[in-house]
Amino acid sequence: MSQLYVDNIRNRTGGAIGIPTGAVVTGVITATTGNITGNLTVSGDATVGGALTYEDVINVDSVGVITARSGVKITGGELTLVGTAFTVSQAGVVTATSFIGDGSGLSGVESWNQFDTWLYGGG
Repeated sequence: MSQLYVDNIRNRTGGAIGIPTGAVVTGVITATTGNITGNLTVSGDATVGGALTYEDVINVDSVGVITARSGVKITGGELTLVGTAFTVSQAGVVTATSFIGDGSGLSGVESWNQFDTWLYGGG
């Protein structure tokens, strides 16, 4: 097998070289600019110094802030809220250990005042 030791490789007009059949690299690849327009397979850890933007992802394992375009579905574990409140805008069940407020906006909930009137004849 031959070895080639060079400091720079340029095409015949002085620009970047083309590798139409691909390249196998063992070691470090450093790029200062450019885009990956094909598939990228990383078999070990990957470190990104800036923002990582990606779409059509099935599972995200994130430590930190998640920004989602259309929604987040939590299928296991729990959701821990850091802050003061969050809004549930979809119909469904909300379970909590306590609620704050007078409950005047709730529907389908019987008031204890109604039961007191019925049981004790209060007014």
